[in-house]
Amino acid sequence: MRLVSLNRYDLGMPLGFVRSANADLGNRKGMLFLYSDGPATDPGEELFDYRGLKPVRLAVFTADGTRLWEKTLPWGVIAGPWFVPAVPFDMDGDGIDEIYYVNNTGAPFSFMHRKLERLDGLTGETTGVWHWPENTFNERLSLCYRFYIVAGYAHGEPVLVTCQGTYGNMYLQGWSGGMEKRWETVIAADDPGPRASHMTPVLDVNGDGVDELFWGERLISLDDGHEVLNYAPEYNGHSDVITPFLDYETGKKYIYTCREGGETEGQKRVYTFRAEGGVAWSAVDHGHMHTGWGANILPGFRKVAMAMREHFVPDDMGFNHEVDGVFYFDALTGEPVEFHPAVRGDKLYPVDLNGDGYHEFFVGEGEERSGDILDREGKPVDHLPVGCIRIGKMTDHPGEQIMGVGKDRRSVEIWGDADAADGAIMKMRYREPYLHFMQKLMATGYNSVGSQAACGM
Repeated sequence: MRLVSLNRYDLGMPLGFVRSANADLGNRKGMLFLYSDGPATDPGEELFDYRGLKPVRLAVFTADGTRLWEKTLPWGVIAGPWFVPAVPFDMDGDGIDEIYYVNNTGAPFSFMHRKLERLDGLTGETTGVWHWPENTFNERLSLCYRFYIVAGYAHGEPVLVTCQGTYGNMYLQGWSGGMEKRWETVIAADDPGPRASHMTPVLDVNGDGVDELFWGERLISLDDGHEVLNYAPEYNGHSDVITPFLDYETGKKYIYTCREGGETEGQKRVYTFRAEGGVAWSAVDHGHMHTGWGANILPGFRKVAMAMREHFVPDDMGFNHEVDGVFYFDALTGEPVEFHPAVRGDKLYPVDLNGDGYHEFFVGEGEERSGDILDREGKPVDHLPVGCIRIGKMTDHPGEQIMGVGKDRRSVEIWGDADAADGAIMKMRYREPYLHFMQKLMATGYNSVGSQAACGM
């Protein structure tokens, strides 16, 4: 393995908060960046921290690193994925993505001045503004400002979806190509069934030509907003992780999830569902399952599923996450697996750098081994001194890549293996457009937090 920088984007300032997504620019590929020289924050009452917050900027570069435009957003835009989601998406069919994002021209917590704004992908010019729904106005702070923008297709037609709410009342609106409202769905806090997830995979699960949005442990049709399938109608909690994956031998799809809330006696905390419905396996009797991933580790490219359990401990800032269990399972059977990586599993980002079908791991920031590359057995094999923004196949280069903040803390680079070659499993995974398309949805929600883990097959 020879790790090399494939692309570099000079954002021109010290970087704190950074989100990114792939964009199509007609006959060129591009990159969208949301960034600030200050930190990000969370709307949760115990987590919101205004110290150090700085203005948010939005920019589009060509894939080779040429900045096309940059926009500094108004002071009322708070840095953080829940306050300012963004998606590059071509709604008018001209081959050039527009940029859709949540803007706010008023005070930081304003609803009156909060807008869905559309920008020309090539120039940054504003081409449309729509009032952002005020439906969560009376909710408590943590529920008030959980905003998402996602996208997909219904029989080839583009559909943009705007969403509000995660844990309580949840609202989704579908928009057609000219930004005509196509549908609206409301799921009340006291309606039965699961809440949303922080991750929003979009995939045509049943092969009917219509993408479904994974809204927690239920599927929402992008065509008309109806509930296609509810994997757990008896569960009324929130799942931190929801990710589809493939059985490479049979081609069957499964859905892996780790549950945060809604703990009920007799229900497990980790579930894998068959894509058509029904439980494949379940595990762990209790606890807040906060982080999870799937990675090809076992012989024959069999996948291991990781789940991390934690609890909250109050401190002088709000609370800390204290880990009290990390679990590894055979992803198809749920049988426990012995896996002892050099770094605890919840700090690892699975990524197939060399394209051989097995995952390596990147160690996230804040760890003693931060930047280390581990092999599929969890042993260090290389080092990359960057902070991870997202992972996946972001370029045409073989294998998958790591996007990270460079050593100078002012630029973003995409790193890959110079010797990578895509093998049969890699080609199978990327044959379906899902993994490529999800790279457009990496600046919304927590899709970018281990993007391959959150949205990888």
